[in-house]
Amino acid sequence: FPMMMHLWPIIAALLCSTALAQEEVCTSDDKSTAECDNKLETIRLGLEWFTNPDHLPLIVAQKHGIFASFGLDVQLIEPSDHWEAEEEILAGRLDVAVTEPLHLAQDAAKGKPVLGFSRFLHTDGGVLYDAGNGGITRPADMCGKTISYPGSPGPGGPAIVNTMVKADGKLDCDITSYKKHNGSFFHTDALQSNKADVATLIFWNFEIPEAKAKGMTDAAFFSLKEWGVPDFCQLVLMTTPSHFTKRKDVLRKLVLAMRRATGIVHQQPDLAREYYYQHVEKEEASETQQAVIDATFTATLPAFPNDNMMSTEYYEHLMGWLVETDQVDAKAGDEVSVSTYWTNEVSW
Repeated sequence: FPMMMHLWPIIAALLCSTALAQEEVCTSDDKSTAECDNKLETIRLGLEWFTNPDHLPLIVAQKHGIFASFGLDVQLIEPSDHWEAEEEILAGRLDVAVTEPLHLAQDAAKGKPVLGFSRFLHTDGGVLYDAGNGGITRPADMCGKTISYPGSPGPGGPAIVNTMVKADGKLDCDITSYKKHNGSFFHTDALQSNKADVATLIFWNFEIPEAKAKGMTDAAFFSLKEWGVPDFCQLVLMTTPSHFTKRKDVLRKLVLAMRRATGIVHQQPDLAREYYYQHVEKEEASETQQAVIDATFTATLPAFPNDNMMSTEYYEHLMGWLVETDQVDAKAGDEVSVSTYWTNEVSW
């Protein structure tokens, strides 16, 4: 028995090396790049917006060789314009896409074939306003104001703002009193050009530092989570149900690779910063843009959770709010089951 105790480290090492060989996982030490490339599973991953610090685990996993170590070739694709991700997946142009829980639930209620399977960012955010103007000091002050939001003139902007107004005690604000401006995602520009009084939806880690770098020194926001709105300031990965079934093992590797990259983000932030600055070519940016890159990176560092799962109760509450605010048809919202558009099967 004592002799066996001395042999255990050797036996364990042999078993470990055998298991790795059987998995045929490529690492940065592989001598043959061509041979390694032949083993990689390609994942075409569509971003929801231009590359920014919200995508840090993806960038770190790519730059640090983590994706390759899991046998993955993850291609990050920016949208040239707004796209319907599930259509891109069905057409074979994407495999996975980044979206927000809000849009996932809305698409599910419309009967679209969507399935979310991993949350990788959870930040704070809500409605942007300029505290320096003095016209808005609390949510109730937003009643009847002009709202800038990408889906204008749809119901989304007024639904968010009016929920906050009511949560602040003003129950008599007519939802039709709000004026609407479609400033796309250029929230700071909408306020600085006086085309809107408030803008939504903003992520504090990006829009607040950006607004301050552009001269809005008193940029502030009302947080969804503090004023009655479901907290959907999160990013998740989604695909179609059929694609998930076909590539479940590969998607599990994607989740684990991003989780390992998240560890590097938290434990080696300077290395993550180096990777990010290389990726976005910071040195080529203008002075103002460099300041935005610096500030948004620092603000985003704490926003990546280790837990990639989401609860059924969360999505039930979100869908209930969407129905209550007339953003989703009541019958459709009641009939769609969370299990049809969210799974924790690979995110545990």
